[in-house]
Amino acid sequence: MPERSDLALPYRFDTSTVWHWILKYVFGLNAVLVVGILFTVLVSHEWPKAIGLVVMELVALYFTRIFVNFQDGSVGTLFPDHVVIEPNVLLGVPLPGPKGRYALDRFSAVRVQFWSGPVGVNVQGGPHEDIKLVGRPGTPDIVLARTEDRTGDAVGREFGALLHLPVEEVGKPREIRL
Repeated sequence: MPERSDLALPYRFDTSTVWHWILKYVFGLNAVLVVGILFTVLVSHEWPKAIGLVVMELVALYFTRIFVNFQDGSVGTLFPDHVVIEPNVLLGVPLPGPKGRYALDRFSAVRVQFWSGPVGVNVQGGPHEDIKLVGRPGTPDIVLARTEDRTGDAVGREFGALLHLPVEEVGKPREIRL
């Protein structure tokens, strides 16, 4: 997450970490279920339990596929006139997503996406923001930074000024004053 003084070009970014952790846990769950299926079939020969584990693994694979396809982290470098995106790889597996070199004129804005934090007792996390380069048609959106504690709007404005792009804010919480 950039501090305001860190924003200078070239700007190196890596917003894939959160998704890499999520995907590692999901892949781990799949591995545990496969081992459980193999043990149940080959050692204990308990077919009803094996069928239940197979159903659980199919559901886990379905969600794994969703997580892999919708992960949006990127690794790359932002220059004054272009951005270079490196392939996103996890455990030797290439993940879908943008890669390559894109000229900055292929982007229309900087978007600050506000996300509320989880609600609950003893739950980690809180409100956070994604700062993205918004691609024109045919160009992917690229996540440049993730911020928290409502600093995203300031960082987004700084990216917009640095890149000479308009800034749009999505999902910004309303402030209620009494």
